[in-house]
Amino acid sequence: ANETTTTTMLASKAPPIPPKTKQKHPFSTMRKKHHHSRRSAAFSCCSDDAHHHSRRQSRRTVVFTAVAACTLSKTKTVNEDDTGAAWAYEDEKTVPAHQTEDMPPVKYKEYVDYDRGFSMKVPEDWLMDTPNGVLEREFHPRAEYGGRRCTVIVNPVGKVESKSDGGRGIPKLRDLEMEEYTSAEKLGKTRANDFAPLEGATGGAKAATFLVKAEEKEDGSLYFYEWRSQAMLNFHFWEVAVLGPGMRGSGRKLGRRDVVSVKCQMPEDGMTPGDVEIFETITQSLKLLPLEEVTVDDEF
Repeated sequence: ANETTTTTMLASKAPPIPPKTKQKHPFSTMRKKHHHSRRSAAFSCCSDDAHHHSRRQSRRTVVFTAVAACTLSKTKTVNEDDTGAAWAYEDEKTVPAHQTEDMPPVKYKEYVDYDRGFSMKVPEDWLMDTPNGVLEREFHPRAEYGGRRCTVIVNPVGKVESKSDGGRGIPKLRDLEMEEYTSAEKLGKTRANDFAPLEGATGGAKAATFLVKAEEKEDGSLYFYEWRSQAMLNFHFWEVAVLGPGMRGSGRKLGRRDVVSVKCQMPEDGMTPGDVEIFETITQSLKLLPLEEVTVDDEF
């Protein structure tokens, strides 16, 4: 019995036998690493080829998509709500840069500035931007920023005394003390000379401007002048100016007036009679709103 007990205690204190592990060949690891490296190199080469192939496919897709977009963008659609056909372009980059005879007549909308007291007509599908703050409004066709555009400029000039009817009449442009406002021709030459030397030398990088036309109302209330610039890129300008009633409220009550001018321009390259008609319609539509009886207290 004592021998049996001793044997059992010794067996319980003996350390556990570790599990048998499969012995590896001394070169098996080296062979696997070598095989892995060859497979990685082959995979890397295939990945590069697949990457280049994917890039070529992407470029082809972009080209095919661009061609398809250009083809679709030239499609004309008819708006049944309108009396005539209307052009619809899916890609704004294909919007025509000129008004041609085969296009439907231009439709206009009324732009009204109640604060400054004037209104004018602009094509209904043109966009409006404010490039230089609240005193300027620029209208232009959609996706056309370097071509046709029309800018409304408001220039505050302060109080102006009328020189007609013993000072009781409505002040006009010719009542301003600045020399350039004495006539439409003088104002047109001044604006053209501000852009480039009037009737200056041309050629190479030199630029010059030339007055084309100058007209004014008999009472001197409105000036119209047309001029052009000649340089590497020739531009044509149509402008109209009127003395506005000033800012609505206390400024108008105190007689602080504004010179409201509309300046339209476009490159002469490709200019069509339809383009000229648009700008003449815009400039000829400028008019002042009826004056309202406003007191200083009404503003507050």
